[in-house]
Amino acid sequence: MTRIALILVAAAVALGAAGARAADRDPIAEVGARAAERGVPASAVVGPVEEARARGLPAAAVADKVLEGLAKGVPPERIDAVARALVGRLGEADLVLGEAAERGVAPPRDRAAALVDLAHALGDGVDRAAARDLVEAARAGKKGADGAVAAALAVGALARRGVPVEDALPLGRALARAPRSAPEVAPAFDAWRGAGGHDAGVFLGETERRVREGRPLAGPEREDAARERARERREERGRMGGEGMRRGEGRH
Repeated sequence: MTRIALILVAAAVALGAAGARAADRDPIAEVGARAAERGVPASAVVGPVEEARARGLPAAAVADKVLEGLAKGVPPERIDAVARALVGRLGEADLVLGEAAERGVAPPRDRAAALVDLAHALGDGVDRAAARDLVEAARAGKKGADGAVAAALAVGALARRGVPVEDALPLGRALARAPRSAPEVAPAFDAWRGAGGHDAGVFLGETERRVREGRPLAGPEREDAARERARERREERGRMGGEGMRRGEGRH
């Protein structure tokens, strides 16, 4: 067996072992044990994990949030509140995906991962109405629920960067139909802003056009930042010219 083949076999074995550990994981027991280590009553923090499991939601994701709070020394009541809010968003995400299935949208390849991602987007400000909008765009583009979830994550990432969700929705619809571009959106926005871009509307319009045309979202060939800088230079020259005229008028 060649060295490359051995490496591939080892990687497959490692992935299989990781998957088996994830499948064997008991989130409730894990939270209880960690709480005991921290001197926190398990009953104070395990409730949201139990609720998630009872509702068929990804309990491991809720447990991870609880474990994060315990590791940081967050008060139990705050941990409970944050974890229950996550359960609420996961429940909303479950409703969105359920409605999508009723409308004939293909289900996600990994439902638990899709629920976690959609809940993350909801936490970023993508409300259920916007999520439904993206589901409809994905249905029209025959991309399934995974397309809607990818688009929601991209719109949420822009919302975290100060772009209103309603402004980003046209781009989100395009992404739901072409979800392969979705992971590029946040890095492209950061690069555009780093290059001096200020008008988010310019970025959104150019990016939506690129998504529809199947072009890369980032790179030195982006025209929007260059156009914006040129416009700013023209405006600056105009202001300087106006000030010069006023100074000339004062000398007459």
